[in-house]
Amino acid sequence: MKKHIVLLGFILLIFNAIYAQENPGKKTFTLEECLQYAENNNFSLQSANINISSSELSLEQAKLNIAPSVSASASQSVNFGNYEKSVGWGGNYGINAGMTLFNGLSNANKIKQSKLDVEQSQLQLESNKNSIRVSVIQAFLAIMMNEEMLNYQQQVLNSSKEQMEQGKQQLDVGQILESDYKMLQAQYTSDLYNIENTKNNIQTNYLTLKNLLSMDPSTEISIVRPDSATLFKSLELPTLQELIERSTNYLPELKMSENDIASAEYDVKIQKANYYPTLSASAGISTGYNGSNLTAPNTGWGTQLWHGLGENIGLSLNIPIYQHSSVRNNVKQAEYRVQQIELEQKQTEYQVNQDLQKSYLDVVTAQNDFVAAEAKTDAYRANYMTYKLRFQYGSVTAVDLIQQQTNFLNQLNNYMQSKYSYVLKRKILDVYMGIPVTL
Repeated sequence: MKKHIVLLGFILLIFNAIYAQENPGKKTFTLEECLQYAENNNFSLQSANINISSSELSLEQAKLNIAPSVSASASQSVNFGNYEKSVGWGGNYGINAGMTLFNGLSNANKIKQSKLDVEQSQLQLESNKNSIRVSVIQAFLAIMMNEEMLNYQQQVLNSSKEQMEQGKQQLDVGQILESDYKMLQAQYTSDLYNIENTKNNIQTNYLTLKNLLSMDPSTEISIVRPDSATLFKSLELPTLQELIERSTNYLPELKMSENDIASAEYDVKIQKANYYPTLSASAGISTGYNGSNLTAPNTGWGTQLWHGLGENIGLSLNIPIYQHSSVRNNVKQAEYRVQQIELEQKQTEYQVNQDLQKSYLDVVTAQNDFVAAEAKTDAYRANYMTYKLRFQYGSVTAVDLIQQQTNFLNQLNNYMQSKYSYVLKRKILDVYMGIPVTL
């Protein structure tokens, strides 16, 4: 009996394991967890990480280019003599090394430029992260908005159902016309489809979020809604000066603009290096043998290789004298490029400063719109509830009631839009300032 119980328990464990694999539990994410998951898994960010590895490899190669280059050579030949029907063979072997001692500091400047390229790749990754962060926040808030809207719509649907049932009773006793009752039915149907549309919007928002997380669309996830008090506490607005100072010190686009100038200046130095002579050193060792001499005394294979052993060392100086003014023109082109990038940097700084001020004003406007919409929504809700009560007593028509309900729903939609637009715009400021985004 005990053996049967153990066996049955073992089978149940196997079935539970299979069921768990086929029906994994729904994953739940806070906004912070979504942002972290996106940083680790988003495909575009993975691509940016590969670019960093590529630039680091280019830097490593630039450093290795200073080291001597070493090569080995070997040749083997067979000769056939027609006259004496003889066969001879021979071989030559060598090892050579070369090194550039001076080339106008071109290699040194290329190393410094490659270091900037690595930093640029890292800054580009951070810039891409900011774009992903904004998109994730937007998708997350869209889910929150539609889920909150769905909750209100469900309440309105319940109210529409009550009104429709009351209308049926009033129709039965002749208090309202059949046309009024049909309008109540139509309103209930409309509210029902509003709920279905909102559910579809929520699913679309989740698909958008899963795409940003580079997650399988079939994966079931849900979000953790923050406490309202905590949410609005995190929306405290910094001063405009604080926003500009923190953003200027953080935004990767500004640092990338500065690095573009530095990289272009290294291009000028690299081009100027072509004015200077190039001094190179070389060394080598070589030997060989001739197979036709192997039978002569003291001419064996090893002896020939030993006696044929030779070393060489030398210096090579290449002095540019006239190159059709190509060096001068290349230098001028590089200098023009520096001037162009300097202008672009000023434009970038100007644009960033303008965008920051506009974003700040947008947040202030969104905050004011939210406060006004909240008060207006309370008024429309109270008005709708009053008409609902009056309809119960037959003092207003179904048309009046439905009109007030429609007004309330429209205002409720405006309130949701203004509320989450305010949260989104405020959180974008945190992204600009390099502050971890929380809700």
